[in-house]
Amino acid sequence: MLRRLYVIVAIGLAVTGCQTMQPAASPMEAYLNRHAAAEAIARNCPAYGGYGAVTAMRADAETNLARARSLGATELDVQKARERINSNLMSAIVLVGPLDACNAFVNQLAWAGASTAQVPKSTR
Repeated sequence: MLRRLYVIVAIGLAVTGCQTMQPAASPMEAYLNRHAAAEAIARNCPAYGGYGAVTAMRADAETNLARARSLGATELDVQKARERINSNLMSAIVLVGPLDACNAFVNQLAWAGASTAQVPKSTR
């Protein structure tokens, strides 16, 4: 149970714009993470919600990619985000199984997608 909690927290941080426990450097990075997460879920969790859900996730991925590109994202930035999120998803699948991993990713993506990407204020 504790292992599942750790995985869900790690997934939440990754999807909401964090990389290795560091806040997103910019809204662009947060949108890239959302793009990559929606894309990874659509490809690796297709049974989660069926055809309509995959279609919606692809549309969400494209919207977030367009936002990131408007903020200056390059193809290299997109590729790095894809690698980061795919690695997180595959690790979660190994640790807790595909159903729990996909469920956690979808829930965190839906939560993150409900707000505008922002960079957390520094506490320094």
